[in-house]
Amino acid sequence: MNAHHKLPVAWGDTTVLRSRFALACCIALLVSLANIAPGMAIAPGTADLYAPVGSRGPSLLDRVTEAGSAIDLIPEAKSLQTPSWVREGLRVYYRTSSATVENPFAAAGDASKPPVVRVDQAGTSAPSIVRTDVIALAPRFSATHSTLFIGDLLIPWDDSSSSGFAGIGEFWINPAALRDVAKQSSHGLSVEPIRFEVGEKVYSAMRLDTAQANPARRLTWVFDTSTGLLLYQAQWLVLADRRLAHLSVAEFMSMRNMTLPWEGGVTPSWVKQGVKLTYQGSIQTWTPAGGRNMPIPAMLEVEMTSVGRNWSAARVKRVFSGNEEDQAITVYSGTGLLAGGFWVPRANLARLRSGERLDRYDPVVGSSSEVGFVGATPEGVPVVAIFEWGAKYKRVWIYRSTDGMLLYWMDEKLVDPSTGMVQQAEWQLSGI
Repeated sequence: MNAHHKLPVAWGDTTVLRSRFALACCIALLVSLANIAPGMAIAPGTADLYAPVGSRGPSLLDRVTEAGSAIDLIPEAKSLQTPSWVREGLRVYYRTSSATVENPFAAAGDASKPPVVRVDQAGTSAPSIVRTDVIALAPRFSATHSTLFIGDLLIPWDDSSSSGFAGIGEFWINPAALRDVAKQSSHGLSVEPIRFEVGEKVYSAMRLDTAQANPARRLTWVFDTSTGLLLYQAQWLVLADRRLAHLSVAEFMSMRNMTLPWEGGVTPSWVKQGVKLTYQGSIQTWTPAGGRNMPIPAMLEVEMTSVGRNWSAARVKRVFSGNEEDQAITVYSGTGLLAGGFWVPRANLARLRSGERLDRYDPVVGSSSEVGFVGATPEGVPVVAIFEWGAKYKRVWIYRSTDGMLLYWMDEKLVDPSTGMVQQAEWQLSGI
């Protein structure tokens, strides 16, 4: 390869060689999957699996703020359509922050409305960023995939997925439901029209507030009145020492529409309800000074639970050294996801070419995505590798070209800037 294909990224004394050819060779050696059966796929996993999610469960921003879902307070939104601006491939960014602060309700006898505290005011550390993709839309259904980026270096720390309704989803509500709520009183829900500024734009917005007794907390949502876009959300969780509260805030940043190579594709035929899969993986860390630590073996147990025309849901449990975690999570895949699901649609997959840019530059987190390798493993399995690069991380997903199955997944990132510690997690199929 020419020299311009080698882009070293220094992590302490560790250099990550961003050579497509070198990485492609490593990937080909790692993916020795000659005997893969048609019903098999490699499950995505992380070194730090995210909080439990479930169908019709709390949305991403609800989980970020540890809040309950707004669906229960606005049930009429369940039967409405998705707002016209929400589409598969839409990518939205939120800033989040949290801190333990003085309880503003203690002196007011718990009767006051929560103040609007912005993300920059909520904590002293750098805000985190949540990047959310709309991966599937259907009548009365939506699914999203999110990545949490933390610290000044914006390291991808956590991946999660969630489902909602078409009319009220991860970060939106059909504006007709907002108008209905404003016209009629709702038990336990306060509604107030306000002006709300994000960046340099001022929105005509609707503020919703509610209080819960167990646990004692106050919840606030601010939606754009004309579009239903969630602009702001906060939770005030009163602690055992009632003089204090834990404040969590999420605030809209920006959005953009991704161009997907397989737009209009469908769920591959091998994705069927009841399929059970097992994946072997390992998690390893190293530092420039101390070298590599012993890898920690792990296993993922996966069962497909629901399948739609353009989405699937799978129940995933993780096992460390024979010890099974207590709670499973639900992982969604969909046709609107660029990479990171159990599968991608077959449509146009075989037409991808090495070096093709899928997302030239993410203006918020500073990453880029490209087709890093198109070819075959030593055993002749045709594959397409999709890379995502950041300043201090790299991620690789390898899909089988013939049916869109995910065969291999790797995540490598700087986890401790002070010591230069890097963590790598990788997974591949072990059986069914």
